[in-house]
Amino acid sequence: MARSMKWCLAALVTVVLSACGGGGGGGDRPSSPSARCGTLGLTPKIVNGTECAYSPSSPVVPVLIQNRAGQVGLCSGTVLSPTRILTAAHCIAADTRRIGIPVLLSNGTTADVLASRWVLHPGFRVQSDGFYNDAAVVTLSGPLPNPNMALLISDPAAVGQSVFIAGWGEPVYDIVAGNATLSIVNSAHVGYAYSGRDSNTCRGDSGGPLYRNIGGRMGLLGITSTGTAPTCGANDLALFTNIQTPEVLNFIRAQAPEAQIF
Repeated sequence: MARSMKWCLAALVTVVLSACGGGGGGGDRPSSPSARCGTLGLTPKIVNGTECAYSPSSPVVPVLIQNRAGQVGLCSGTVLSPTRILTAAHCIAADTRRIGIPVLLSNGTTADVLASRWVLHPGFRVQSDGFYNDAAVVTLSGPLPNPNMALLISDPAAVGQSVFIAGWGEPVYDIVAGNATLSIVNSAHVGYAYSGRDSNTCRGDSGGPLYRNIGGRMGLLGITSTGTAPTCGANDLALFTNIQTPEVLNFIRAQAPEAQIF
C-alpha cells in the first residue's frame, strides 16, 4: 500500500543538497502556474510551468535523512516555526542518525541546518489500508529563514474541497505545487483518487503539506503519507494524514507549541 520514500545513494548527497526537488503537487483554484507557486510565496521557475523557483520564502522544505549506513533519503516538510518542521513519521527510520534542512544561501550554494531531535507520533502504525498517525516533528539546532504555515482547524475538511499539495519529490526534485480535489475525508486521512488530471504526489513528496487557501491565508490540512500506485499515475489513491484529527493535532501542538493555528 505504502508509496516508498525515494532513497538516494550517499554519493549523490552533494547533488541532492544543491538540487533537491518535488514532483507532485496540488492546490485550490485558480490553477495557473503563477497561482500555484504564489501559494508558497514563490514565482514560476519555468514560464508556463509548475516548477517554482526556490527561495527562503517557501514554507515547504526538503528534509534530508541519513541512516547509519550513510544512505540519504529525501522527504518534504512544512515549516511550523523557525526551529520546527512537520513531516511524515514513515520518513524517519529507526536507524536515522542525522536530519538536515538545506538552506539556500545568497551566493547560490546551500548549507544544512541540522536537527537536534525528532519525535514520531507514538501511535504511528502501518496497516494494509495505509499509514495511521503518520506525523513527526523535527526540532532544528538553529532557525530557518523560511515563513511558517499555520495549522487549519477552524474549517473542517470536506469532500469536494479544492486543495493545494506541494513537495520536493519525483519527477523533478525541485519545489512543485499543484491542484487536487478532496474525495476522501475521514478521521484518519484526507485524500483523493487521482484520475490523471490535476496533480498528484510521488516519492520524495512524503511529509509535505496538503493545504487550503482561506481568505488569502494558507492553512495546513494534511501530511503527504501513502499512495497505491508505484508510478504515482492514474488510479492512484493518495492519502494524507488528517491533522484535524485530535490525536494528530494534539501531538503536533505538544511538540511544536509555537505553531500557529487558525
